[in-house]
Amino acid sequence: MVVPAQWNKRFQVTGVLVACRDEREVRVENLENFPILRTLEQQEALFTGLVRENEGGESIFIENIKLLNEMGR
Repeated sequence: MVVPAQWNKRFQVTGVLVACRDEREVRVENLENFPILRTLEQQEALFTGLVRENEGGESIFIENIKLLNEMGR
């Protein structure tokens, strides 16, 4: 599920997290490549990409997104 995590002074979403079913939250590193994520608040999707662990938690460099409602769910 996509969750907004950061906003600018005009309240536009500038950062998002992927909230996993196991309650992990993973920060999206390449939001500029997938701007549609800013509009997918609270929608479930499957994400593929490279997940890295760093000091601030986990982050993902997304390669592909598939909305679950597009898959008949």
